[in-house]
Amino acid sequence: MIAKKYAILTTSEVSFWSDFGNCLNREFVKNGAIFFDYEDIYLKHGKRGAENFIKRILEQNDIKVVIYHPDSSSFHFSLDFFEDLHKKFFTVFMVGDTDHFFNIKDIYYAQCMDLVVVFDCLSRYRFRRYGIDAISFNGSYDKEKYFKIDSLKKNIAVSFVGDIANKINRKTYIDYVAKHGIFVETFGTGSKTGKVSHEKVVEIYNSSKINLNFAGLLTKNPFIKEPNINLRLRQIKGKNNEVSMCGSFVLSEYAPGTEEMFEIGKEIDVFHDEEEMVEKIRYYLVHEAEREEIAKNGYARSLKDYENSRAFPRLIGQIEEKRRTKTKRHNEVYTDNHFIRNYSTFRVLLITNFIKSKKWSFLFEEVLILLKNRKINFKKALGYFIYNMFPFLSRVRVNLKNYLRFRNIL
Repeated sequence: MIAKKYAILTTSEVSFWSDFGNCLNREFVKNGAIFFDYEDIYLKHGKRGAENFIKRILEQNDIKVVIYHPDSSSFHFSLDFFEDLHKKFFTVFMVGDTDHFFNIKDIYYAQCMDLVVVFDCLSRYRFRRYGIDAISFNGSYDKEKYFKIDSLKKNIAVSFVGDIANKINRKTYIDYVAKHGIFVETFGTGSKTGKVSHEKVVEIYNSSKINLNFAGLLTKNPFIKEPNINLRLRQIKGKNNEVSMCGSFVLSEYAPGTEEMFEIGKEIDVFHDEEEMVEKIRYYLVHEAEREEIAKNGYARSLKDYENSRAFPRLIGQIEEKRRTKTKRHNEVYTDNHFIRNYSTFRVLLITNFIKSKKWSFLFEEVLILLKNRKINFKKALGYFIYNMFPFLSRVRVNLKNYLRFRNIL
């Protein structure tokens, strides 16, 4: 297997309803790639030790391609580390949530890579404008995790699974539907039901006549205060694929690029505003045969294009083609106070991890970085310190926010 010459530097994701990141990691490992969980390695070895450990394993195994697939807000590694890797290996940056993190983190790390793989149809052009080669990978989903359950009846008229509390317009949309006499069963942060297990999510998808999907971003960027105009941004969500893999019908808020993944009106359907959403919900609740035909077509498309065994080889094929035709990359890597401040602030999170594990020499490494850079976002650093050292306060904060929302609802 060609993936035996690959290594993926990533971390295991903890999620109640999305298996996308872990699914991709499993597929790399199943196809022979070396797996590095950078969070575990960093905690065990510290900065210098982690970097040396990774380089040593890569060289010992004659690795050709290194894929960096980080958590969206991770700043574990310096740009210099990836510059060093790039001298010996073909480096790939696999990244999501670029709508939030492009200017904060993604474009800086992308400079050190031979190729960027993005999980949507449009972000590749943002990287290309900076002279960085980028391709889109629209998804890889595990049919053992998302699947049809023919024995279940469609006893839920309309459902939504996901974070209602912290995403743009989701509560507004759901409230608008309710005002027009349509009940939406909700599951996730900000709903009365709260979070549910992955198994329950699959059951909900299968049991719902209409599965709603919303395209808004987080209400707050975790690193900067964005201009209000960015509340209008919409991004493609993996839920379109997840629901379709379960053979059920998706009615999604439109995001640019949706038509590259599914044929609208034939494999899924979309709405552009509140009125159109209500109109289409009413239409598809009545027109069952048409709704189920769209769900059937979406299911076939998902299995054909987005199921692991078909999607993953295409991804490897694209990477290999880029590796064979590799062109000279810009030599100069730009950094600035904006990146340095975020990179330095992230050290506080790492410092708290080393305090809890009592690894004082590794803590000292991070303190030296802070002293050298002398730039930090104090508000963000304080949040890292408080909520990582005292995690129960984070739960108290979330519960309080949910309680206040429910009071407003009632």
